[in-house]
Amino acid sequence: MQKLTIKHSAVTLLCCVLSIGLYAASAQAEDQTPQVSSSATGVIEATPDIAIMNGKVMVQEETPEKAVSEARIKLDNVIRYIKSEGVKAEDLQAAQVLVNPIWHYQKDKPRQLTGYQAYADFTAKVRDVRKLSALYGGLIKAGVTELNPTSFDFSLREDLELQAISKAVELAKKKAEAGLKPLGQQVGDVLSMNVDTRWQQPPMYKTSRMVMSAEADMVGAAPEVNIGNQAIQATISVTFEVK
Repeated sequence: MQKLTIKHSAVTLLCCVLSIGLYAASAQAEDQTPQVSSSATGVIEATPDIAIMNGKVMVQEETPEKAVSEARIKLDNVIRYIKSEGVKAEDLQAAQVLVNPIWHYQKDKPRQLTGYQAYADFTAKVRDVRKLSALYGGLIKAGVTELNPTSFDFSLREDLELQAISKAVELAKKKAEAGLKPLGQQVGDVLSMNVDTRWQQPPMYKTSRMVMSAEADMVGAAPEVNIGNQAIQATISVTFEVK
């Protein structure tokens, strides 16, 4: 009798486990919320109002001391000129003057030291892009040896990104509503959302040392810069509850 009782208990336990499993699966199915997903892109166009200029001063001399001294003089002249154009100190960065030896190599002969090159980089954030054209020639006259391509930015970029996000969310909701309307259903609360913002920077204005040196020697010569409107995009992927 004892053995039969043990087997009966095991069967009863198995039935309980199966019942609990079926109940959990049924409860999970009942808890699933009807959902609808949608995605959209919001676009805001604006003109960049910040120009970021960077370049370097470079000097070649017979001794490292003279090269560094001449480079510092040039860099100081450049910094003074940039400040005179209304660029604030916090928008101006200038690196330390560095110096390297200049070697001349000839085939089958030992290398020969021919001098020293000193250089220093600088970066200026120009918050009035109307001054940009005049700055190109002025920087060359002040002693800049090379100007790198100019990049651009927005002073209110965060606000523009928020506008693009709002526009994308509204469009994503309209898409979801359009899909549910023929079914007699409505969009409910947001269950999840992914946001991605980006903007394609305008083509960087490229400068040439040779061309700009020639323009700097001409009275009133300054290259024209047309930045134009640029698009800031926000892409939204959102999941709504279905009512």
